[in-house]
Amino acid sequence: MRLNLRAALLTATAWLNPMPNKAQDHRHDRQQADAPSDQCQQPNDAPRTEWAAFHALIQEIHRGEEDQQAAERNIWAAQLQTANRLNWITAIGAIVGAIGSIGIIVSLIIAKIAADDAHIALVAANRAWIGPVSATLDAMPSAPPGGEITVLIPFRNTGHEPATDASIVGSSDSISIDATYDEIHAKEQSFEDYCFSISGAKHMTSAVAVVVFPGGSITNDFKGSITVRSDLIDWDVIYGKKYVFLHACVVYETFGEVRHTSVCYYAQAGNTVGSLPFCDKGNRAD
Repeated sequence: MRLNLRAALLTATAWLNPMPNKAQDHRHDRQQADAPSDQCQQPNDAPRTEWAAFHALIQEIHRGEEDQQAAERNIWAAQLQTANRLNWITAIGAIVGAIGSIGIIVSLIIAKIAADDAHIALVAANRAWIGPVSATLDAMPSAPPGGEITVLIPFRNTGHEPATDASIVGSSDSISIDATYDEIHAKEQSFEDYCFSISGAKHMTSAVAVVVFPGGSITNDFKGSITVRSDLIDWDVIYGKKYVFLHACVVYETFGEVRHTSVCYYAQAGNTVGSLPFCDKGNRAD
């Protein structure tokens, strides 16, 4: 458009300023020389009219260019507005997509949690559970030095699956009845911590692994025993001034996982005879 306007301007300029004609110019000069002197002083209005027309043409060309520039600005503004709207639409789509992705992720997490809960419930309902039945101590020796005391502790599988690679380890200890509760509980808890640190029956020294089948009868019980060492039986134990602790730990496998059962009994001469009571701490199963 601008090239067309410039071409029109050049054409108008050429029209207003024609090529010089030497013959006509010579004739015109001679006529002016022969003309009376008063005619030479008359004003010539023709160039003024031509220049006015030329000026009007230039203004028209300028207005055309301004209109074209205004139209181009409007087009650019419309394109920019359209681009902004498209950007907003794209951003909204991205936000909606992100929200949808978050929803999918949350749904997958919920489904995973539900599946894990279902698996845990299935395992808990069908796995092997080994726990102690009882521990019995007939009597303490009457005087030191006494021999070792063996206390039988049967364990029973109350679950639905056989417990494989089951092994038992026992220990005994003593503490003054004048000790604080924290000291007594620490003594009881120490063996439980040791029990749950065992990673499997194969890591227990001198352990014999067996299979404990489910069932609530003496026939299927896992018969373990705890030995009270003779050096623990002193006068304080005989006179009831010390507690004697009996610890037992059973490590076994069920559903491919290693499980533990820790149990703690205590005896006090003159107060506990026959079936032994559980300690305050040291009793746990996973």
